[in-house]
Amino acid sequence: MTAQQKTKNSQAISPIENSKLFQACEINDTRKSYNKLWLNVKEEALEIVDRMGGSIINKYKNKSYYIEASRKNTKRFDVKAFQEKHPHLYNKFIVDGEAVELKTKIVK
Repeated sequence: MTAQQKTKNSQAISPIENSKLFQACEINDTRKSYNKLWLNVKEEALEIVDRMGGSIINKYKNKSYYIEASRKNTKRFDVKAFQEKHPHLYNKFIVDGEAVELKTKIVK
C-alpha cells in the first residue's frame, strides 16, 4: 500500500490522522507494559513503605521523591452473589450497553 493507507471501508486517512493512530498504538502498548510492571513494583514498594511507617521522603540520583501508602475502606456490590441468590431480580435489571475498546498492535 501507499504511504497514505486505506481503511477497511476504502476511505483514505490523512498523514496527520495516520500519525495520531500510530501514536495511540504506541501509547497503549507502553501503558500495557507499564501496568504489568507496576503490579510487581507496587507490591515490593508497599512492603518497604509499610515497614518504614507508611510514608517516605528521600532522594535518589539527585532527585527527591515521596511515596506513601494510602488505604481506604471501600464497599462494593457483590453482583455474582446477588445474581445467584436473586436471579429473577437480577435479570429484571439487566440493561443493554456498549463497551468500547481500541485494540492495538505494533508489528515490528
